[in-house]
Amino acid sequence: MPSTTAAPAAPTTPEAPEPSESSDGLRLLRSGLRGSRAPATRIAGWSVLEAAPALVSGWVTAAALDRGFLADRPVTGVAWLALLGVLYLVRAVAERAMFPHLADIVEPLRDHLVRRLVGATLAEAAGRGLALDSAGVSRLTRQVESVRGLVGTLLRTARPLAVTLLAAIAGLATLSPVAALLVLPPLLVALAVFPLSLRAVMRRRREVIIAEERVSVEIGAVLGATRDVAALGAREHAAGVVGAAAREYTSAGVAVARFGVVRVLIVLLGGHVPMLALLVAGSLMVADGGITAGALVGAVTYVTGHLVPALQTLTGSVGEYWAQLATTLARLATATAPAREPESAGIEVLDGTGLEADRLTFGYGPHAEPVLRDLSLTIPPGDHLAVVGASGIGKSTLASLLAGLRTPGGGEVRIGGVPVGEVGRRVRSETIAFVPQEAYVFAGTVRENLCYLNPAAEDADLASSARALGATELVERLGGYDAEIDDPATGLSSGERQLLVLVRVHLSPARVVILDEATCHLDPVAEARAEAAFATRPGTLVVVAHRLASAYRARRVLLLDGSRAALGTHAELLAGNREYAGLVGHWSPPGGEA
Repeated sequence: MPSTTAAPAAPTTPEAPEPSESSDGLRLLRSGLRGSRAPATRIAGWSVLEAAPALVSGWVTAAALDRGFLADRPVTGVAWLALLGVLYLVRAVAERAMFPHLADIVEPLRDHLVRRLVGATLAEAAGRGLALDSAGVSRLTRQVESVRGLVGTLLRTARPLAVTLLAAIAGLATLSPVAALLVLPPLLVALAVFPLSLRAVMRRRREVIIAEERVSVEIGAVLGATRDVAALGAREHAAGVVGAAAREYTSAGVAVARFGVVRVLIVLLGGHVPMLALLVAGSLMVADGGITAGALVGAVTYVTGHLVPALQTLTGSVGEYWAQLATTLARLATATAPAREPESAGIEVLDGTGLEADRLTFGYGPHAEPVLRDLSLTIPPGDHLAVVGASGIGKSTLASLLAGLRTPGGGEVRIGGVPVGEVGRRVRSETIAFVPQEAYVFAGTVRENLCYLNPAAEDADLASSARALGATELVERLGGYDAEIDDPATGLSSGERQLLVLVRVHLSPARVVILDEATCHLDPVAEARAEAAFATRPGTLVVVAHRLASAYRARRVLLLDGSRAALGTHAELLAGNREYAGLVGHWSPPGGEA
């Protein structure tokens, strides 16, 4: 439904990603890496030079001993070692040269993911009438940055790790096939076991991320309902909900830490067992002439200098990075997936634009005292209703329920006789506009902002709505309809943003408009003009009153008073309802703002 921004919707608990989401995450990664072939090719070329010390270190060590120090030619031995030092310098140059090419991969990837995320989030909020979950967007944006950092880190660690392993295995096999027979079997078994263990780590890492998201959701829900929590005395319950989510997050983190013992076993099998085999069999092989002393030391160099450190890095940081990356990509793939049309989206005709609330009940949590209980209300087509009551009494909650942004705990809301949850996306977008207190103006032209809900609007329509809302002077000050709004947050005041959003909704095809304190940043005169413009516009108007003057102007008034509600005209309630009379006496400004 047209909603410029919306009050936070009822929180939903993240579910664990299905197995297929891992492949979805990998597809998302591949789509972000398209166009990276050129920098990847340059990185591969530098990687060959980077692997040189791992390839020849055992050979050089063996030569330095057999042809140099053990042959009483120390200068020759030193020369061989100097050659190895030169190769390490070459490796350092290669590592330094690869950084610009790494940036050419990770920065476009980050931009691609951000575009996918923002596009999917806006499409979901605008297309399906869901609340724009700013906390969720911030969380997912942090996950995009996490993907960027993890991909960059893996390219700096896993890539040289892979070439080092291959180079060391090739060097060992060519230096001494006998030593390779002792080293390679347990190493290959360890490398085969590692992916299996990594799956378990990924499951636990997934639980950590889901638990982290649950903490964020619960905190966001509590912060978004602060007034209601305070009004209902539900502080202990809110703290309990957040505390339970935090304990779950801690437990998941501990499970990941405990899995570290598997890493130790893999390093022991693939690195230390071969090392022990070389030390035990080495003296026998040297005595039998099956291997030279230098070749034995060279084989040990391959194991201790390259294979064991590689296994430690692979099972430690690289395994952890990959588990985090795969799980985060799976969550992003879910968030950026195209929204599915509800099964009941085929409804195309609504009988009128009246709203009905039938025994509506809603509470923040299964054990919380309901904010609304068994509220029944009929708002006929063309009505102008003001909703009033003390702060935190549930006015905004009712508005979001009527708009379909929250799901009631009991009862239902119908629009045109159809349950609001069963109305298709396109039909709802032409039926209800919900305007919250915080107005959303995006970077773009004035025309793009005003025509967001009605792209086919003509200049005459724009001028008419701007004139009705008193926004003509603001549009002219901004430079006209085609002027750019570069930074709405700093270039426009809160009242100016609200005024532009009100013009946007006035121009929209929506036949039901719900204003939830949507004029709170306007002065009383501008607020009265805005409400008058919507009251004379065809359709139904519901106003959550920021000032009691809104009740004076409305055709009918709904007073919320805890679990009770009273409905009538301003005069009827003033004469027959003590609470409303007290509210009028408390809120009426000196001199009579109305």
